Amino acid sequence: MAAQEWGPWIEHDGLGCPLPSGTIVEVRHVDAFGYMASMITKVGGGEFSSWNWLHYPELKKIIRYREKKPRGLEILEHMLQGLDTPVETHA
Repeated sequence: MAAQEWGPWIEHDGLGCPLPSGTIVEVRHVDAFGYMASMITKVGGGEFSSWNWLHYPELKKIIRYREKKPRGLEILEHMLQGLDTPVETHA
């Protein structure tokens, strides 16, 4: 099993944070000079953040993100891979 499992990349619209506080995410962001970077962080609360593009260029602008799958979901997916799935038969 991989050390960290991530969901798909989602393009961000700049209208604030779409995720609950405490969610672990990898974000791609751009600053006022056009420099792009990635980072793994935990979503915090509050309106003044890089999730809201009204604060750009004072803050960076998050352009895409992906959520870290919770450890329990990783375990469940791994367990499901080992199950035999029934085969539909026609009598």
